[in-house]
Amino acid sequence: MKKFTSGLRTWIEIDAEALKNNCKIFRSLIPKSCKLMAVVKSNAYGHDIFQFSRFVERLGADWLGVDSITEALALRKGGVKIPILVLGYTLPERIREAVKNNISITFSSFENLEFIQAKKFGRKLKIHLKIDTGMHRQGFEKKDVEKVLGVLSVRVEGVYTHFASAKDPKEPRETMEQLTLFNEISTLIEKQGYKFIKHAAATGGAIMLPESHLDMVRVGIGMYGLYPSKEIEDVYKNKIPLHPAITWKAIISEVKWIEKGEGVGYDFTEKTGRKT
Repeated sequence: MKKFTSGLRTWIEIDAEALKNNCKIFRSLIPKSCKLMAVVKSNAYGHDIFQFSRFVERLGADWLGVDSITEALALRKGGVKIPILVLGYTLPERIREAVKNNISITFSSFENLEFIQAKKFGRKLKIHLKIDTGMHRQGFEKKDVEKVLGVLSVRVEGVYTHFASAKDPKEPRETMEQLTLFNEISTLIEKQGYKFIKHAAATGGAIMLPESHLDMVRVGIGMYGLYPSKEIEDVYKNKIPLHPAITWKAIISEVKWIEKGEGVGYDFTEKTGRKT
C-alpha cells in the first residue's frame, strides 16, 4: 500500500474482500432466476465507478444502474459489456447515443414517448417504463397505462417502480401496497402481449421483502456495505452481515501543544480549558 500512497496527504482505500462479501450476500438472498443490478450512480457512491463496475462485472453482476447517459457512456468507453440501465432522465437529443451504445433508458413521461414515436427508433431502442406506485418522483400512474400502450412503438425491455419507505421491517404496509399496485399494472401491460423484466426492490426490499424480488433487484448502498436504515441494520445485521468497503485515510500533518485559555481557529471559536 505504501507505494500507492507515497506522496499523498489523503486517500481512499477500497476493501475488495468486503465487496465480494456483500455481492455474495445479495446473490444468496435472491432466487437463481433473479438478476442482480449493481447501482453505480454518483461515481459508485464514491467508490470509483470504473474500478467498481469492472469488479462487480467480474463477480457476476447481471446489470449496472446509473443515473445519467453520461455515466453509461463513460462505462461503455471504459470497456464494460454487461447491460446498463439509465435510471434518471435522458434528454431526447441523447437517445440516439443510447441506441448506438446498447444502453437501456428509463421512460417516465409522455414527452419522451412522443419523441421516440415521431423519430421512429424501432426495436433497437431498449426502454424500461418507470411506474409511479406512490413515491411521486418519476413514473406513469395506473390511469396512464392505456395511453402509454397506445403510443409505444419500441421494445419494452423492463417495467419497474421504486419504493418510498422500504426501510422499516416493522412497518411494511405501505411498501406492500406499492408492490401490489405495481403487480396490477404489470399484469395490465403483460395482457397487451409485452414480455419484460419486472423490478421493484432496492437494497431495503432485497433484504426484507422476498416477495418484491421479482425478476431483478437493484442494489445500491447495500453493495457498498451499508444498510439503508438503522431499523434494518438492527434487525438483520447478524443474519445479513454487510461489510463497509470504503476507508478514508489522511496523514497527521502537525501536532502542537497550547496552554490553557488559548483561542483556536478563526474568531478563536474554541477556548482551551486546560493545556491541550
